[in-house]
Amino acid sequence: MVKVYYGKKGTGKTKHMLDSANGLVSTSKGNVIYIDDSDELKLKLDHSIRFVNILDYPVKGAESFLGFLCGVASQNYDIETIFVDGLTYIVEQSADELSRFFTAIDELAEKHKVDFYMSINGDEDNTPEFIKKYL
Repeated sequence: MVKVYYGKKGTGKTKHMLDSANGLVSTSKGNVIYIDDSDELKLKLDHSIRFVNILDYPVKGAESFLGFLCGVASQNYDIETIFVDGLTYIVEQSADELSRFFTAIDELAEKHKVDFYMSINGDEDNTPEFIKKYL
């Protein structure tokens, strides 16, 4: 499953992601991963959630980040959920440019039974068509 929180900055996307991650950890049979581009949220997450600051790794662009996510998913068969906060900031591309990325993430989620939750900053009135099915 792929779920996207899409909206303007300050609309509560990160709060929803934090609440979802912290809520899932108590019922999850597998591991929960939270990826962000700063350490700011690290202390707000349950201690059993694996926090990853993407800036600690040489990831540039959507293809590189997809490879990174494949590596994360393949490292442990117990990974059940991956949260990605601020996808467009991480890949340094606009949401409009991520159609192929979402096709690949959809396939990864299905094949490896990993749920993805992602937040993207953007105007809700101009949400790309390929993202609407994940809202």
